[in-house]
Amino acid sequence: MRVVDNVAYGLIVSGTPKKTAHERAEATLAGVGLTGLSQRWPSELSGGQQQRVAVARALILEPAILLFDEPLSNLDARLRRQMREEIRALQQRLKLTVVYVTHDQSEALAVSDRIIVMNQGVIAQMGTPRELYERPANRFIAGFIGDANLLEGVLAADGQLALGALTVPSPRSDLAAGPVTVAVRPEAWRIGDAAAGTIAGKVVKAAYLGGYCEYTIATAQGEQFVISPDVRTLRVAGTDVALTLGETGIAIIPRE
Repeated sequence: MRVVDNVAYGLIVSGTPKKTAHERAEATLAGVGLTGLSQRWPSELSGGQQQRVAVARALILEPAILLFDEPLSNLDARLRRQMREEIRALQQRLKLTVVYVTHDQSEALAVSDRIIVMNQGVIAQMGTPRELYERPANRFIAGFIGDANLLEGVLAADGQLALGALTVPSPRSDLAAGPVTVAVRPEAWRIGDAAAGTIAGKVVKAAYLGGYCEYTIATAQGEQFVISPDVRTLRVAGTDVALTLGETGIAIIPRE
């Protein structure tokens, strides 16, 4: 079927006159940015345009809830980002409740007002994207929502958090002093030269990714995955470095 017939199909089979169904289909296509493409065949559309036809076909039935099940899984990275933004904008404009199922954590963080993380059929945690990223309920959530380095630390009564030779302010004030598990996001690490009060390490792996560099750094606390925005200096494998922490990207995980 051509695009307009594809979108109007649900209305036609439910008894809506074809002329009326096509008029509503044209209006719905305009709403998802496909004006002028109603007479095209599926083979004449890009992957992103085909996805928007599928959205229009669902929207024309005026659902109370719209379900997306891995909607971007067959698209390339650039198109995934574009379609993700379009889906979010569409949801905001139409004030629809959207249930969006995905295994892509960045997609979940980008499109959601509220996230439910499932682990073996059980809800592991629910909350806003920021709550799940900054205050994971357990080790599974810390490792699932974004990358995380898990370290053992000690929380002092004065609110200071000790991670080996490194001491930083605790990101939480509601926990009792004592041993804690800490999730450190890769972007929280700062790479510098050896100095007192830092964590000594040695670069094991290094990769230049254009806008940032990725490192695996061996330390006394185990290997740390580090993302650095400093692309002017690529620290090659074997380089001795020291690690400190920024003000964000640190989360204390409650003991299970």
